[in-house]
Amino acid sequence: MYEIGELLFGRMTGPLDIAATAATILGALLLCAALFLIGRRNDVGWGLAVAALLLAGIASVLPFPPMLLSSSAAIMLFGAGAAIATAIGVGAAVYALLLFRKLPLSAPMTRAVVLRAFRAPDVVAPVAVAVLYSLASLVSVAAIFTGLHAPLSKAPWLTFFVTGVLAGIVPAALVGLANRSRWAWFLFFVAAIAAVYGTVMSAQGSVLIFLYVVQAGLAIAGWQRWGSIPAAAVSSSPTPVKPTF
Repeated sequence: MYEIGELLFGRMTGPLDIAATAATILGALLLCAALFLIGRRNDVGWGLAVAALLLAGIASVLPFPPMLLSSSAAIMLFGAGAAIATAIGVGAAVYALLLFRKLPLSAPMTRAVVLRAFRAPDVVAPVAVAVLYSLASLVSVAAIFTGLHAPLSKAPWLTFFVTGVLAGIVPAALVGLANRSRWAWFLFFVAAIAAVYGTVMSAQGSVLIFLYVVQAGLAIAGWQRWGSIPAAAVSSSPTPVKPTF
């Protein structure tokens, strides 16, 4: 029975690990539902995305490294990094929710979307969100090295930065979609594939792997669905606007 549990959920050594795993799985499940509904331009999907990112932030704090208890500075750094990263992720999702709700309704809880053609300036906001999220996560990494009394100069910062950017792609993609950029669906796909790789390498269990694969599939389905929005449902203007990538 223990082997089956480890296969499904990964190895857990205490109640905090169990809570973190539960929060991670629930957050991934909520994001699956969010992507399904956002693909249908439904307002509820954005609220689920906010909840999913909040749970992801909680999950990042729960497995608190015991070695930090020996240093008050390390504890403060770890808490500040986790709080700032969570605030950036949740804040970006809330911003996307509010921005999307400004669009006119085409049906109850469903928005009429006029897609934007790809423009280089539209990439700035999503990239900024991902980079800021990564920089905030580096604060927590610095806290761990401080708790271990290890020299910060020896840390593989580039690797940690790239890992943080990949984690920040989800809120970045939400900002892109809220700005009616269809290409932002590919960001969800990249984030899901990166999450699958990270889950496999850290042996976190097959349940999470399955949910991340589902997210990748929903990202592709969302991109396809947004590309086939009927002109009458996309715009109420006299001149129909054809969705473009």
